[in-house]
Order: sequence, then C-alpha cells, then structure tokens
Amino acid sequence: MDPLTHALLGGATASALQPAKHSRIALLAGGVAATLADLDILIQSAQDPLLQLEYHRQFSHALVFTPIGALLATLLLWPWLRHHITFRQGWYITSLGYLTAGLLDACTSYGTQLLWPFTTTRFAWSIIPVVEPVTTLWLLWNLQRAYRQQTPYWSRLALLGLACWFSLAILQQHRASQLLQTTTQGHTIQDLQVKPTMMNLILWRGVYKYDGQMYSVALRPALFNGTPTLYPGEQRPLVQTYPNIPENSILAQDIQRFATLSEHYVVWHPQRPNWLGDGRYALLPTRIAPLWGITINPQQADQHAPFDEFRDLTPQTGKLFLHMLLGQPL
Repeated sequence: MDPLTHALLGGATASALQPAKHSRIALLAGGVAATLADLDILIQSAQDPLLQLEYHRQFSHALVFTPIGALLATLLLWPWLRHHITFRQGWYITSLGYLTAGLLDACTSYGTQLLWPFTTTRFAWSIIPVVEPVTTLWLLWNLQRAYRQQTPYWSRLALLGLACWFSLAILQQHRASQLLQTTTQGHTIQDLQVKPTMMNLILWRGVYKYDGQMYSVALRPALFNGTPTLYPGEQRPLVQTYPNIPENSILAQDIQRFATLSEHYVVWHPQRPNWLGDGRYALLPTRIAPLWGITINPQQADQHAPFDEFRDLTPQTGKLFLHMLLGQPL
C-alpha cells in the first residue's frame, strides 16, 4: 500500500501496545519502521529490468526479516530514541511497526513473500486495494488524537475499527466470488482471483482461466439488501508458447520469470504489438488490457526484455468505471 498508510498502521500498532508515557515515541518510531520495508524499490538493474519486480515485496517483507528491519530502524532513530527509552524498548517498538509492512501488503492483490526463504509463495489475500481512503483517513483521524492526547486509547480504537473494516472487506470478497461462480456459463473455473478495484470495496474485478483462455468480469455484490450486479467482461487467449524464441536464450528466461511473477496470467496487449502483459490487472475490471509488461523482440533474444507500464486513462474509461461503481447499466 501507499507509504502514508504503512506509516499510520505501523505507528498505531506500536503505540497501542505501549504505556501512555511512551505512546508518542512509539507512534513516530513505529511509523518510520513500517516504511523501511519498501526500500526494496532501490534494488534494481538497468540491464535486467525484471530484477526489481522479483525483489519487490520479497525478503524485506518476510516475517523472519522483521528483527533485522527493526534493528536497522532502531539504529537509524537511536540518536533521538536514546533520550527517551532503552535500546531494547526501541527495538521492540520498531519490531511492531516493521511487522505490519508485510502483513498489510499481503492484504492487497499483488502478493508478498511472507514466508521467505522457506517458500517463494506470494501471499495475496486481495481484500483491499493498494490505495484505500477509508483505511487511511480512519487511521489518520485516530492517530492525530492519540498524538495530541498522548494516550494509546486512540491507537487501539484505530486498530479495532480497522479490524471491522477488513472483516467487511473479506465479506465483500466472498460475496463477489459467489456472484462470479454462479454466472460462469458452465466453465470449470481455474485459478479464480477476485480483487477490489481502485479506492473502494464496492466494485470488484474477477479473473479466471478456462480452456486456455482468461476471462474478466466486473462484480458489484450487494452491500446490504440491494441487488448484486455483474458486468460481463472480455476473454483473451493465455500465451503459453513462444515458437520464434530460442529455448535457452536470455529472452526466453525473462518470459518465464515474468510469467511466474504474473501467475501465468500472461496475454498479448490488445493495443501494443509484441507487448506481453500481466492480465490480472487493468484500468477497468471488465477489460483485459494489462497495465505493465515486457516487450518481446525475437531479433534480440540475447538481451533482457524491456519492462514498462501502460495506462490509457481516458474520460470514457473514467465514465465507465463510475457507472459500474454506482451499479448503473453500461
């Protein structure tokens, strides 16, 4: 998620478990510690663009790395912390903050290697979008009161409210998944994924595989007693073979790496020739138009594939999204 939400949750968690006299210190130190995990974005290579993707949300977000990440945060903050608490107390506080980084990112849809190095499985619970204003504003409102009043009460209230909000998100995801499974036209669903669209828990994107194709659909489950709505989406062939690329070439290896990162939801972009994209993500939940991918050039099989992003955000795209969000016909 965004750095602000990470900092707020890290601060809330750290301060909620401290006495009142240390609540402000924990709020600030835990918040700083929670943002350090995302320094993995600095791991990149101009020659190998996929390296950054492979290391994003990897070891720095793993549970076993928490003591190390917290130690680094404590050392960084020690010139300030040493005037208020012991090193051991600081390490405990930053551990609480740092621990939240991987867990919060695992709640999104991209995936986090929480159990690295024991497994490279990316945990993606897909219950909240990467930018979610209710979560951020709720934490911000409570934590400013926690800081001003120097009490852990507001931090605890923030975590309690967040637990309720995430429970609603899990319920919404379950409803969206059920809605999709009842309208699959007899398909035997493989690798079903249901994730919230940007900045809300009302409209969801569902993707699944069937018979060598991937399918997308927009899902608007009923919040209370309303009528659920399903918007049929697109289908596109999954790319599984590359006959013009030498088997053991650098390009072939990059394609396999990208396919693994994309959970084999790889498709050709409809508007960009020779551009292989991650079909799990699109601006509209009904579309299969990847937001990022790699350029495939068989004439340069001895070179790493270039990686870039593509977002064709037009007024029409925004209008369609709003119609689906409000449950209106397209």
